[in-house]
Amino acid sequence: MYLYLCDYFLGKRKYKKILDKIETRITDLGISGRIIRLTILESIEEIVKEAVKKGTETIIVIGNDKTFSQAASALANSNATLGFIPVGKENKIAEILGIPKEELACEVISARLTETVDLGKINNNYFFSMIEINSHKIFLEDEKWKIFLSPEISKVKVINLGYYFDKISNPLDGFLEVVFEKKKESFPPFFFKEEKTIDSLLFLKKLKINTLKDKKGVPVLVDNWRVLKTPVKIDVLPKGIKIIVGKRRKFSKI
Repeated sequence: MYLYLCDYFLGKRKYKKILDKIETRITDLGISGRIIRLTILESIEEIVKEAVKKGTETIIVIGNDKTFSQAASALANSNATLGFIPVGKENKIAEILGIPKEELACEVISARLTETVDLGKINNNYFFSMIEINSHKIFLEDEKWKIFLSPEISKVKVINLGYYFDKISNPLDGFLEVVFEKKKESFPPFFFKEEKTIDSLLFLKKLKINTLKDKKGVPVLVDNWRVLKTPVKIDVLPKGIKIIVGKRRKFSKI
């Protein structure tokens, strides 16, 4: 059984022809199902979780990266499969997954090529793409180490799936990429308590991010839609969600 969720921004008149073409194509391909047009007051997460409880096996979101990430966070460790029909701007996730825009994505849904990929976990929430912190007034730690940032750091990213430098993270490797973006190139990006410098990229399975002493909690942007504050605990959930991908996806099996 297919369930299609249309994000609320698609209610604008300029998207009507696009949605009509999508509905016609899914009917032609024999993958039609119930279509829910969301309002700004409705929670995608709640609707997805309720659908899974009722036995929905395939959920297709129609929208952008934010739409997809919200649905993905609600499907952690479920038996349902998540598909994506990207519409509008802000669709980097679809690009990495090898999914073309609008009605062309229906062909990918119909082919039903799937991958079971990792999810990131932050406290009691999940993320599909990445988290971002625009501050150096934090430190990273685990049981055996602590990392303090130099003032030249402008942003820290923890990535499950996304672009960094000239590469794309692989959501099948069981690791999260921790990227440190610098304001300048003339200083080391961070240092250990023992004052050892390292590169501006780490591969980790878990970490904690805390605020420096006497500092208030720092905002943490999760998948560009949820905002938490430090301290946060971050883990990777290997093979946490099953998704439909295209043949031209930009990651491959390890």
